[in-house]
Amino acid sequence: SLLSSTFICCRISNREMEPQEGRKGIPSLLSSQGECIATNITQLIGWTPLIELRNIAEKDGIGARLIGKIEPYQPLSSVKDRSALRLIEDAEEKGLITPGITTLLGVTSGNLGIGVAFIAAQKGYKFIALMPAKLSLDKQILMRYLGVEVVLVDAVQHGFKALLDRVEQMKKDVEDVYVLDQFTNPANPDAHFRWTGKW
Repeated sequence: SLLSSTFICCRISNREMEPQEGRKGIPSLLSSQGECIATNITQLIGWTPLIELRNIAEKDGIGARLIGKIEPYQPLSSVKDRSALRLIEDAEEKGLITPGITTLLGVTSGNLGIGVAFIAAQKGYKFIALMPAKLSLDKQILMRYLGVEVVLVDAVQHGFKALLDRVEQMKKDVEDVYVLDQFTNPANPDAHFRWTGKW
C-alpha cells in the first residue's frame, strides 16, 4: 500500500540516542560551516523526516504517539538504501569483500538492487542483479543506468527457486563473487535496528 511504502512507523520513547559516528546525514551538512555539500552519497542515507500520524492513531485507538518516517527522502527513494549500505559495510568489516576485486551478486525485484547499485558504484564494486523477468522494467532501466549487470530470470514456471538456482550457478561461474543474500543475512534487519529506529 501507499502507506506501507512511504512510512516506517515506530513508537517514540523518551530515551535519546546518538547517531553512529559518520552517519549523521543531512543535519550534519546543514550545521557545518562552509559548503553544505556531501562528498559521498552514502553520507545522505538516514535522517529522513518524521511526521506524527495523529489521525491514524486516533482512528485505530493506538495509545501512543505514532510517528512515520518518510523514507522516499533517501538518496534513491527507498528504505532499502539503508539495508544496501549495511549489507555491504558488514561484508567489508568482516573482510569478505574488496573494492575493485569482489563482484557483488544479489536477487532483487528492484528497490534493494537500486540501493546496492549506487553504493557499489560509490565504493568501486561490480554488481550483478538477478531479477524476475516480468517485473519492474523501470527499475531494470535505472539499475543498468547505474552500471549494474542485470540478469533476467524467467521465474513464472519455477518461481523463486529459479532465482536461487541461478545464484548457485553464478557462484560457480563468476570469480571472486559475494552473494548479498537479503533474505538470510542478519545485516539486513540490523540496518533497521542500528539506523531506521534511531534516525
